[in-house]
Amino acid sequence: MMTFGIAWAQTSATAPTAGVPPAAGATSSGGSAALGFLVILGLLVIVGIAVKLYDRKRKRDAEAVHLQAQVSDALMRDARLAGLVLTPTAHVPTWGSGPATIEISGEVPEAATRDGVLRIARDEAARLRSDVQIVDRLLVRRAIAA
Repeated sequence: MMTFGIAWAQTSATAPTAGVPPAAGATSSGGSAALGFLVILGLLVIVGIAVKLYDRKRKRDAEAVHLQAQVSDALMRDARLAGLVLTPTAHVPTWGSGPATIEISGEVPEAATRDGVLRIARDEAARLRSDVQIVDRLLVRRAIAA
């Protein structure tokens, strides 16, 4: 009887695990971890592209503001244009490489003044950037001279 008790104590309570295939949950957890990693990687790439595009737009906007300010300052420095309301508005293309445009709007008393305004704007813009187009939105009104 003694032998039976020893033998009984030496047997394991669990079934042998050799030759048993892994559970279905073990393989799916590895696959879901890889999928989660790919999703996170994809989101990081998308965020990186969005940040790069936003930075490019911000730089182009800053360039347009600088160009507009320089042309506006050049127009205000000219004593012949004192008292005239002239508004330069700069646009720099965000996508691709195209020329910057500066629209000059306002009213001038005569055609000679108009030509002077456009010349000053063209010279100042060319000093900052070689591919600038000036768009003339100036109105000649004789009543301004009085």
